[in-house]
Amino acid sequence: MDADPAVLVPALLQAACLTPSQEEVATMVADFPGRAAAIESLYAVREARYEEPDLVFRALL
Repeated sequence: MDADPAVLVPALLQAACLTPSQEEVATMVADFPGRAAAIESLYAVREARYEEPDLVFRALL
């Protein structure tokens, strides 16, 4: 992702009507690049894109 985490994280928090402390925002901004990369890696395996994860809970009525 090319967006600046220092701009994007506060914008996302504001859009979600969340007001964390400045320390929490700083932590989120610092962690954002790693989290974004991890999320993107979920889509890296094209064949697995529409597969269910191994752990799926199905409640029976």
